Amino acid sequence: MKRIWPVLILICCGAIAQAQPSGQSAPAINHQDIYGRPVRLADYQGKVVLLNFWATWCPPCRTEIPDLIKLQRRYRSRGLRIIGITYPPETQTDVLDFAKKVGIDYTVALGDKQTKSLFTESETLPVTVVIDREGTIRAVIEGIMYSDEFDAKVKPLLVSQRGNTSATRRRVPSRATIQKARIEVSGEGYRPSTLILKRGVAAQLTFVRRVEESCGREIVIPAYGINRPLPMNTPVTVTFKPRRSGRFKFTCGMDMFRGVLVVR
Repeated sequence: MKRIWPVLILICCGAIAQAQPSGQSAPAINHQDIYGRPVRLADYQGKVVLLNFWATWCPPCRTEIPDLIKLQRRYRSRGLRIIGITYPPETQTDVLDFAKKVGIDYTVALGDKQTKSLFTESETLPVTVVIDREGTIRAVIEGIMYSDEFDAKVKPLLVSQRGNTSATRRRVPSRATIQKARIEVSGEGYRPSTLILKRGVAAQLTFVRRVEESCGREIVIPAYGINRPLPMNTPVTVTFKPRRSGRFKFTCGMDMFRGVLVVR
C-alpha cells in the first residue's frame, strides 16, 4: 500500500491544512449515494468509519481506491465501513460509471465543497477522516492513506471491540439481552398461543392462569425440560435460552392446550 508520490502532485491537489478537528464529534452528514439512496453518518453508529473525500479526476484518488476496496473486504467483519464522498465538479452518471468500472463495493456518496470543509479547509485530495464507534473524529489523513497510517490510526479502533466484547456485554442492561413475553391461560387456551423467539437470546416467559376450571394448571415445555405448576392468578416465570431453531410446543401437561415457540 505504501507509495511515494512526486511533490508536484501534492501541490496540484492542494496544501496541507494546519488544523485537524480530531477529538471532536463528527458533524451530521446527509447525502445521497450514486443510486439515490440516503447516506447518513448517524446510521453508522457503532462502526469505525473512514470518510474518504475523492474525485474521479484526481490521480492519487484513483490510485488509492483499490487499496480501500481491499481494506473494506478484509476488515468489514470487524466493523470497518468506508464511505467515499466525491468532491465537485462531478455528475452522478460519471461517478456511477467510474465506480462500476473499477469495482468500488463500498458506499459512494455525492458530496460538495461544504461537506469537506466540515473536516478540513485543505484543498488536498484525497482526504480520509477516521471516525470511531462513538462518532468521534480520531484523525484526518491528508493525501493517500499509507499502510503504516492505517495500522497506527485505524487498526486499534477495530481491535478494541474484539478485546472488550465481554466488558461491553456487562455494561448492557439485562432488559436489552432478554426477550420477554406474557401468556394468559383461559378456558380456551393460551393467549398468545404462538411466540417468536430469537435463537441464542435468553427468553423470559410469564404465564398467568385466569380461570379455575381449566386444564392449564401447569406449564410444560418438553424441549427445555420445564414443568411448573400454575396457581390461580399467580404469575409464574420460566427462563431459558433457545439454542436451536425450529418449532417447540408448550402445553398444559395433559396436552389439551397447546402453544408453539418459533425459534429463528
